[in-house]
Amino acid sequence: MGFQGNGVTVLNFDGTYRPQKRLFCFPHEWIDLADVPETNLYCSEAALAEIERRLRRRRTRGAVLIGSGNYHYVTYLLLREISEPFTLVLFDHHTDAEQDESSLISCGSWVAHALQYAQLRKVVIVGPSFSPRNLRLSPNITVFPFADHDEWPNELLKAIPTGSVYISIDKDVLRREDAVTNWDQGMMTLSRLLACLRLLLFYKKVLGVDICGEYPKAVIDVFHPLCLEAQWKNEQANSAILETCFRYPEFDSH
Repeated sequence: MGFQGNGVTVLNFDGTYRPQKRLFCFPHEWIDLADVPETNLYCSEAALAEIERRLRRRRTRGAVLIGSGNYHYVTYLLLREISEPFTLVLFDHHTDAEQDESSLISCGSWVAHALQYAQLRKVVIVGPSFSPRNLRLSPNITVFPFADHDEWPNELLKAIPTGSVYISIDKDVLRREDAVTNWDQGMMTLSRLLACLRLLLFYKKVLGVDICGEYPKAVIDVFHPLCLEAQWKNEQANSAILETCFRYPEFDSH
């Protein structure tokens, strides 16, 4: 069915995308959010409302580059724009579905908040390195741990009850050879992630895609070898994901 997007929205929380020049070959626009306080890890109600206000003004719809995984809660706002029943397919090393006491949304709790939205019928999380058996998760969440990756293609489609999906990707699901993030990382290869994307693009109506997991520039000096490694690997991964979404080839089960 394919991707419904017409461009890329780049969110500038921390300046991580400016050196990634390959991303600018896609039709894109910037939304500057660096001046919004109280956004790192936890987001205040006022900050969330301001981010939502700026998102509503964007002209491009389809793919959103969020920045560091610290801001993954922005996906919650993007999901609430959808006006038809859909399934969230989340590629992430973590479930992001914590039930915490705080009323503030965070990068670790946004999935639990999103499940309160009526149009979101199911959440399928792909790639955690642990079994979900000991977690207290909503019955509307299905987790495919990395250990079961050989079963993903068929089981992933069976787990999705809707014809439409939204895809959210945190690059911390990827192995260190393919991306560098500021969180502990999983073991998925970029090629496996892209194969899953092609599967979804072929069989489902993809309403939107977002990507996070950048390495924050402020952690260490921008010319430090780790920052340079992160910039190069993350740019490659981001470009490959966007290329797959906008120009995906005919589905190949192999």
